Amino acid sequence: MEFRDIITGRHISRTQNYLKKLIEQLIEDEVYAQEILLWDMNEILLSSQLHDIGKIAISDTILNKAGKLTEEEQEVMRTHAQKGVEVIEKIEHSTDFAGFMEYAKLFAGTHHKKWDGRGYPNGLAGAEIPLEGRIMAIADVYDALISKRPYKESFTADESAQIIIKGSGSHFDPSLVEFFLNLKDDFAAIAVEYAD
Repeated sequence: MEFRDIITGRHISRTQNYLKKLIEQLIEDEVYAQEILLWDMNEILLSSQLHDIGKIAISDTILNKAGKLTEEEQEVMRTHAQKGVEVIEKIEHSTDFAGFMEYAKLFAGTHHKKWDGRGYPNGLAGAEIPLEGRIMAIADVYDALISKRPYKESFTADESAQIIIKGSGSHFDPSLVEFFLNLKDDFAAIAVEYAD
């Protein structure tokens, strides 16, 4: 992905660090702690790097388009979540890293799902969405907002945080947004540290 899309490398580093910060805070405050403590944290953080692996199946003309995507192009781009799961499934049969691959599939397949069920691929809403995907949704969207893209200028840290807050209960798990509120300055610092 880094060879095909120069934006992706730093995006991966930032989202991984946002994710780590959120998970550490959830553990400290004992929210979703029973579930999180069952995770292999090393595998979780490493596998999160594959959340956008499905973009290898998206053409360069769409992936690196300078302007806004058409509706048809957006539909193609949305397939990257399911394509990511398919790519990982092809790999997992030839590896011994079952836990890592399972986490990677969860990140790839669920990071664009929305709390109210409107995300993609379709099918899950609310707490049905795996916690890994709900956490990554905040990290991924925040980074997309705060970062400059070929099709848009970056939002400020405050503007990005306000959009996340506004999405509480519709796009994002409301309880996770509460934690994001306490960490928004940390997120902003991570964005600066790993800037493009």
